Amino acid sequence: MDADAALVEHRWPELGAALRAQAALEVQLRALFDAAPETAPAANVKVEQRIRGILAYRDEQLRRLRAYHSDVALRLNSIGKVRALSRSLGRRAASAQLLDAQY
Repeated sequence: MDADAALVEHRWPELGAALRAQAALEVQLRALFDAAPETAPAANVKVEQRIRGILAYRDEQLRRLRAYHSDVALRLNSIGKVRALSRSLGRRAASAQLLDAQY
């Protein structure tokens, strides 16, 4: 699916577009099922199974996206800590040079 490829390849604008298209389709289907309840998934076992499969697939996409988000947040937090330590060590090195200077 396009959303999967976009997620794996980090093509965020395309992923956003695919997820918006999925959400719009869900809204349209809900409106159609409300207008004609006899066509709703509950009225047809095959349609209900297909819809459940689509929702499970989308839930898996969302789970993977959340996991990726969590991983990126963890990495950015680690990078921030390393940078803060580096800045701190840099300040200490500059202070030590001033203290070691002979006048």
